[in-house]
Amino acid sequence: MEKDGKIIGALEIFTPESPSVYEDGLVEHLSGIAMHDPITKLPNRRYLESFLTYKYDEYKRFGRLFAVLFGDIDNFRSFNNDFGHKTGDQVLCSVAAEIQKNMRRDDLIGRWGGEEFVGIYSITSPDDIRIIGNKFWKLIRNTQVPSEQGNLNISMSVGITVIQPEDTVDSILIRADRLMYQAKKEGKDRVIFG
Repeated sequence: MEKDGKIIGALEIFTPESPSVYEDGLVEHLSGIAMHDPITKLPNRRYLESFLTYKYDEYKRFGRLFAVLFGDIDNFRSFNNDFGHKTGDQVLCSVAAEIQKNMRRDDLIGRWGGEEFVGIYSITSPDDIRIIGNKFWKLIRNTQVPSEQGNLNISMSVGITVIQPEDTVDSILIRADRLMYQAKKEGKDRVIFG
């Protein structure tokens, strides 16, 4: 616009055909890819770390207890080596399917990496970890994977712990991981509480 030969304003027009406008579905799809494991479709490590930070902040602000479970499939390498990687992937998917069927709304369980799984559970009492840990362990123990040689049984070494006042996000995860390794050292196929 001009007035007395001087420019006094400008007009810019935006249209829906702009290449920077994306469909909501595409953004949601890409977000899902970024936050979920491609094999198991469970939440991935990035998602779990974000949720753990959220639960930790919630604990610090409101005192809401939570527990962290760390589980590792026993002898997973033998599934890959003896039966092939396709069977190894099927073991992961079978574990994931059982986890998804039994996950509570306020909890998050996902694949940490390799054959490791992490669960973050809302609890009302530290005693709740015994129920949660044993239920998870039995759930995995009752999971079978069909193969040409018959059903393959799965077991898992599990460590589970409760948030403590002195904890950081890292320290509770490290403690759950150490408890899981203690379960491995004590003979595998068990839960260690801490």
